Amino acid sequence: MFSLHYLAALVGFAAAAQVTVIGSDRSLDLSAPSNQAFSHIVHQPDATYIAPHFDFLNLPPGGILEITSLDGSQKVSYTGAGRTNFYTEYITGDAAVISYFPPESLDVIGDDDNASAPVAFKLDRFASGYPNGSPADAIEAICGNDDTKALVCVKNTDAAKYKKAQAVARLFIGGSSLCTGWLFGSEGHLITNNHCIGDAATASNIQFEFGAECKTCDDPNNTKQLGCPGETVATSATFVHTSKDFDYTLVKLNVKSGVDLSKYGYLQARASGPVLNEPIYIAQHPAGKPTRIATVLDNGSVGTIESFSINTCSNDEVGYTLDTEGGSSGSPVLSVNDNVVVALHNCGGCLNGAIKIDKVVAELKSLGFLPANAIVGSTPPGTTPSPPVTTPSPPVTTPKSTVAPKTTTPAPKTTTKKPTPAPKTTKPLNGCDTCDYCYYPNGNSCLSSFDQSDCDYYAANYGTIWCGN
Repeated sequence: MFSLHYLAALVGFAAAAQVTVIGSDRSLDLSAPSNQAFSHIVHQPDATYIAPHFDFLNLPPGGILEITSLDGSQKVSYTGAGRTNFYTEYITGDAAVISYFPPESLDVIGDDDNASAPVAFKLDRFASGYPNGSPADAIEAICGNDDTKALVCVKNTDAAKYKKAQAVARLFIGGSSLCTGWLFGSEGHLITNNHCIGDAATASNIQFEFGAECKTCDDPNNTKQLGCPGETVATSATFVHTSKDFDYTLVKLNVKSGVDLSKYGYLQARASGPVLNEPIYIAQHPAGKPTRIATVLDNGSVGTIESFSINTCSNDEVGYTLDTEGGSSGSPVLSVNDNVVVALHNCGGCLNGAIKIDKVVAELKSLGFLPANAIVGSTPPGTTPSPPVTTPSPPVTTPKSTVAPKTTTPAPKTTTKKPTPAPKTTKPLNGCDTCDYCYYPNGNSCLSSFDQSDCDYYAANYGTIWCGN
């Protein structure tokens, strides 16, 4: 059977490139007035995760929206207004709690006041993970036995590979799909496949998660989808360039405030590309598992570039039998000789296939999009300066990507919790006399985290006043 797979790859009969879909959308309609505390449990039996989708957020100054697990071990908080059409960071398990806390000055007074208050948010659906992780027809590309290892297992035995793999990210796309990507160059760029991120709309709604690895080699979560969560450094990216022919997309991460990318390092490419028979390894997130590394074949020999030109998901790819799975799309194929990227994995089939990185480098260079220090020899990888913090999602300039289809499954039964007391704000003594930022008269609060544009945005509905110069 193995020889038939090998022959199929050589003559171009391998499976087409595709993302790994692990969940789907379910309709749900939730909203709350901005002066009303709110709590709601979203529950989908046997789901592996819950990812709420919001049509918009219009939270007043001091208002907080939280998405948490039932036990409180996972929590994501949102503030502010103006964000639209996005999935929150996922909560593992089959339930998530949606809680809204109004600012102290907007505590509930009565139903009439609620009716006239602006709507704080609108939740229009949620994605939930399939009980078995992915549909039964999902394509895998394990060649024989699965010889990949959890990355943590090589931390002390192969420090060089372990260090390089820190630049590899788990991509959770649009609430339902998985891929892999990696930091390319020193400016906060990330590269993956075109079939993972095809346009700016898709790039604006992705969780980019680094450091998703378990603490020990024997942790059972090493083989669990979405196991051992890492750090979600960004939930959107600025779209730079894509190529269907070479199946790659380059984006620049809109890094969250306070995130330092330098601890993950970055990868560099070899401008001349791969060499036939050179030893290779692949750092990846197969099926969305914690970071794994493929280095050897079933017989214990080191994986190599076995074919220099196969027609798989794209023409003229390199082929190898190192193990990958759905979700590995976008992984770097690195040379054992110099620990640089020689190809971009994009196809399963045994031979598995990858785009020669020299094609990607040449195109990006010709267009002026090649990131700084992306090529080996330009500057050795060292301490990476964090890119500028740009939390807003980028403007969408290309057609919107297709979202997971709505199902006809009825919305799950929900449970409403008793509203939690609203958080308190720090109050200045006398308005602008003691506030140099955005003054909120109704709450007698000085909002030091707001700049003038934020303050002006809320002025119409909440009467905020800019006190700065």
